[in-house]
Formats: sequence, C-alpha cells, structure tokens
Amino acid sequence: MHKLKEVLAGGQTAYGIFSALKDPAVIEILGYVGYDYVVIDLEHTALDLQMMEHMIRAAQIANISSIVRTPQDDYGTILRAVESGADAVMIPHLVSKQQGEKIVGMAKYQPIGHRGIDGSTRVARYGGVLITEHMKQENERVLVIGMIEDVEAVENIDEIITVQGLDLLFIGPSDLAGSFGLPGQVTHPKVRQAIQVVMDKSNKAGIKVGIPAFRPSELKEVIGMGASFVTTPAVDASHLTQSLKAHLESVKNM
Repeated sequence: MHKLKEVLAGGQTAYGIFSALKDPAVIEILGYVGYDYVVIDLEHTALDLQMMEHMIRAAQIANISSIVRTPQDDYGTILRAVESGADAVMIPHLVSKQQGEKIVGMAKYQPIGHRGIDGSTRVARYGGVLITEHMKQENERVLVIGMIEDVEAVENIDEIITVQGLDLLFIGPSDLAGSFGLPGQVTHPKVRQAIQVVMDKSNKAGIKVGIPAFRPSELKEVIGMGASFVTTPAVDASHLTQSLKAHLESVKNM
C-alpha cells in the first residue's frame, strides 16, 4: 500500500503538492521532508513522458505517492503513466458519469476496466511478474482521481459519485470559479457553496475529496469542509517564486 492510500485508510489528512518543476530531485526533496503525495503535472507543463518516469522513480525512492495529472482523459498518457509505476492518475475536468466510467476503464484492468495488457512494462518489472498477479495488484494499487472543476460537474455530482472504480475526487477551485464567471474569486460564497455540496455528497458516498489550500490560513477551513487530502502550498514553482522573492527583498532591505 503506497503512502497516500495508507494515510487515507487511517483516517488522517494527507498532504501533497503539485509539481511543475521538471526535475526528479524536487520529488525526492518533497518525500524526504514528509509530504504524502506529489502531483506530477502533465496538464499545464511541457513535461515529457521519459522525465515523468524518472520522477515516478524518485517518488518511490523517497516514499511519496506519485499522482500523474494527465491532459484530459487521454488514453495514451493515462496508460503510460500507470505502466511507468504512477500510484494514481488525476484527470482534469470530469463532468459526467459517462466520462468517469471512461477514465476508470482506461486505468484499470479487467474485470473493472479495459486497460491494455502488457506484462513487459516497468510496473510489471519488465516481465518479472505473472501477468494475472500483476493485473490484480494494479487494480488494487492504482487510484483514479477525477477533478471537479466545472459547474456541469457540480450539477452532475450525484451521478459522478456512483461510478465504480472512481476512487477519489479533487476540486479545482480556480477553474470552478472561472466556470461560474468568477475568475480568481475562489472564496466567493457561490464557489464555496458548490465546493461544500461536492464535499458533502462525495463523503457521504464514501469517496474522499482533495482540494488545494492556497494559503496556510485556508487549511483549517477546507479540512472543516470535508477535505481528506490537501495540496499546500498548491504548486512547487509558485512557492519557489514567492520564497525567493521574499528572501531577495529581505536581503535588499537589510
């Protein structure tokens, strides 16, 4: 059982971060300082699949769960992420039950899904695992995470949470606010109300929900709303920018 699954199974809050910096050393650092998971971002970066695999290796070395955020529900990317050893895939803009069933089918083997079978991949130890055992292990190991980022998804949440094999949900407040015509207003009451609806209905259905905490002050709020796993700070690149900027300003003001 990888770290994210272990922490969530124990009823604790899991802490992670989105990684936009394209270097396996960053992943190792995150693991060594104690993060539970890292989201390797293929949606908003130019990260290639070869480097993605190295970052997954780094995660395994540093005992941090690797989640690969794919560009939409792209089968080629989802398949190569899990075959490289990713512990989970996170699919942006999940808006319907039909789409949820589609992405589960891509990431999971029979009898849950229809993931392509290849016993020679890295995750199958390059042919070193009996294929039937490998398939069973993968269906138990890999988490499928759908991102709730649209008004349509909030409206369809009752159906989305019935998808078999959809393990977790993750709310994207920035895109959700934009979908409501409120770009940048992630704390707007209308957006917060939608988030609460998703949290309440998902948790009641036994599906745990994650969300970013853009500032430390938000952490208590989102956990109180029902979040079980949180990215804080949200993105490594933004945190590095802010940290270096603050440091440089303090040096110049000495």
